[in-house]
Amino acid sequence: MKKLLFVLVGVIMLVSSLALGVSAAESGFDVTNAVIVAGESATDKYAASRLEYYLEQITGADIAVVSDSSVTEGYEIVVGATSRAAVDLDGFEDGGYVITSDEKTVVICGAGNKGTINGVYAFLEDYCGCHWYESEVIVVPENASLTVPYGIDDEYHPYFEYTETDTTSSRDLEFSLANGLTGGVYRDFSVEQGSEVGYIGSFAHTLVTHYCKPDIYFESHPEYYAYHKGERVPQQLCLTNPDVIDIVVDEVLANLERYHDPSASVQIVSLTQHDNQKYCECEKCSALDKANDSHAGSMITFVNTVAERVKAAGDYDNVVFDTFAYQYTRSAPTAVVPREDVIIRLCSIECCFGHTLDDPKCSENKDFMYDLEQWGKICNRIYIWDYVNNYSETICVFPNFGVMQRNVQIFYENNVKGIYEEGNYYIANSDGEFGEMRTYLLSKLMQDPY
Repeated sequence: MKKLLFVLVGVIMLVSSLALGVSAAESGFDVTNAVIVAGESATDKYAASRLEYYLEQITGADIAVVSDSSVTEGYEIVVGATSRAAVDLDGFEDGGYVITSDEKTVVICGAGNKGTINGVYAFLEDYCGCHWYESEVIVVPENASLTVPYGIDDEYHPYFEYTETDTTSSRDLEFSLANGLTGGVYRDFSVEQGSEVGYIGSFAHTLVTHYCKPDIYFESHPEYYAYHKGERVPQQLCLTNPDVIDIVVDEVLANLERYHDPSASVQIVSLTQHDNQKYCECEKCSALDKANDSHAGSMITFVNTVAERVKAAGDYDNVVFDTFAYQYTRSAPTAVVPREDVIIRLCSIECCFGHTLDDPKCSENKDFMYDLEQWGKICNRIYIWDYVNNYSETICVFPNFGVMQRNVQIFYENNVKGIYEEGNYYIANSDGEFGEMRTYLLSKLMQDPY
C-alpha cells in the first residue's frame, strides 16, 4: 500500500495555535492524548480498532482502546453504543450515524450494522484529513498535535441502502468500507465489518443459470422452458408452469437453509431473467403479459408467487427478492403490483449517457424516466442497474463525467433505494479510461449525491 503523507495541515494548525498564544489542546479536542472507548458489539470494536490504527499513523502517539467498563481520565473518543453517552438514533436507518464533540469527549455512534463504522471513517476524513482515493492511494496526513473542533454536531442518514460499483479498488475491503460501498458482489464484509447488503447466490440472470437449470430438466421436461417462436427453448423459463414455481421455491429454500444470515440487515434473492430476448409466448404467459401491457406481467406474478411461498416456509424477515426491469421487462405492468418484499432493478442499458437522464430533449432518456416514474407508482423498493462503461471499447474514455452527479441525484429523488454502477468489471487490475477515479467519484456520490 502506497501512502501519500501530507504535513501541511498539521504545520498550519501548529503555527496558528502558537500565533494565538494557546496550546494545541486548548484550541480543540486533543486527539493525541485521547483514549478510545469501544462499545461491546463486534462492529463497535472493529470500528474502534480502525480508528486507533489511523490515529496512530497520523499522530505517532500510542492510543489505547479500552472497554466501556474501564475508568479513564481526560480525553475520550467514544465509539459505538456505551454507557458513556446517550445517543438517540431513533429514525436512523442502517448506516446512519451521529458525531459530536465537546471539551473532553468525541462520540461516534451509528445505527444498524454499518453506522458506527461509517461514522469512524467520516470522522477520519472530515476532521483528520484522511482520504481513500483508490486501494493504493490513501492519504494519511502526519500531524503530531492533531486536534478537532469543539461543538461537532453531525448527523448522517444514508441516501441508499445498497451501493455498488466495480473496478479494482471496489474489490478492496478498506476502500469499500471507507467510501461506503455496501454491496457484496465484489467483496465479503465480515460480521465485524458490518456484513454487506448481499445476494444469496448469484446477483443477476439467475433463472435457468441457477434456478431450474436446463441441463437437469430440459430433456425430460421441455414444457418448463419458454415457448418462443413456436418451439421450446432452454434460454428462459415458462413462468406460469406450476412445476417450475415448485422447483424454484425448493431451490431458493435450499440456498436459504445454507446461506441465510439473520443478523444481516438485508439479504437478497435474485430471480432475474437470463440475458436474451427469448421470453415465453405460451398461452398463459402471453395472457398475463397482454393484461399488463408488458412482459413484466408474467415476471412480477412469478416473483410474487415465489416470494410468498418462501416467506411462508420459514423465518426470513430480512430476505427480499429482486427481479429485473430490463429490456423486454422494462415497462411497468398495469395490473399486477410487486409485493412489499420485491425489489425492481431497473436497468438503464438503452439510455444515452451524454445527457442527464432528465434531459427532456433526449428521447432515450425521456423513455427511461417515464419507466422509472411508472415503477415508482407501484413499487417502494427500486434499485438501479446503471452503466458507466463502453463495452465495445473498454479502454476508450466513456464521456459521462458531466452527468454522473445529476443522474445519482435523479435516482434519489425518485425514491430509488439501491444503485449498482456497472463499470469495467471483467478486466481486473486493468482499469482503463480513468476507471479508478470514476469508482471513487461514484462511491462518494452514492454516499451523498449533493
